[in-house]
Amino acid sequence: MEKAFLLKTIISFVIAGIWIGGATLFAERLGSKKGGLITNLPSTVLIALVFVALVQDARFAANATDAVPIGMLITTLFLLVFILLLKYGLIQTILLSLSTWFVLAFLAQKIHLSNIFFNIILYFITAVASYILLEYVIKIPAKGKKKQKYAPGSLLLRAIFAGSVVAGTIIISTFAGTYWVGLLSTFPAVMLSTMVILTINQGIDFARATGKIIILSSTNIIIYAIGISFTYPTLGVALGTIVSFGLALIWILLLHLLIQNFST
Repeated sequence: MEKAFLLKTIISFVIAGIWIGGATLFAERLGSKKGGLITNLPSTVLIALVFVALVQDARFAANATDAVPIGMLITTLFLLVFILLLKYGLIQTILLSLSTWFVLAFLAQKIHLSNIFFNIILYFITAVASYILLEYVIKIPAKGKKKQKYAPGSLLLRAIFAGSVVAGTIIISTFAGTYWVGLLSTFPAVMLSTMVILTINQGIDFARATGKIIILSSTNIIIYAIGISFTYPTLGVALGTIVSFGLALIWILLLHLLIQNFST
């Protein structure tokens, strides 16, 4: 158990650091629309559920996905609060948005909504409503790609920061029960890292524009979780992860077509 725990932490740190560091770099190079889609492909939830399956078993990990829709609903509200408050200062925004996540997660754990179909519907309503608010009411415009040179040291710091946030989430999830594992697997480690990095490197407007797309693209995590709930018990961890990630990727490609036509 201790070796698995250590390996889980190290791998989550390395993968998350490389993934988020690279994804945010792509976001800056490709613009807020494509960047928002790429940065939110399954990463934290992928790592968490793989190691839960290895340490516990595949069915335990599959059962943990019941809480993923509620976790993603809370994470969507976290990002909405982050985007709305960002113009008032980065530190205040981080503290208030994280406080929102923890309060809502605590309430969700107490209420324990376990009807997976109801939770999925509730999540999609929240995600779509949040996107419509930012796109058509507040009218946050998309931002084009940015050209900026980075020193190797700054890229390394970006990877270390992102990896540390995600690894910390993985450590906490190790000591939690099934429902908390599902919630913590959706903890906004990737979103937080991405938004902080983009705000510092590209400014508030670019970060908010990317965050708007991330809210919509976060629906791919639900597709991934649904895939895991069916494939882990039947196909096993390795093949189940590949198939479910493929489904999430297809979903992102479909969203890309939608966003290109209807997003400003």
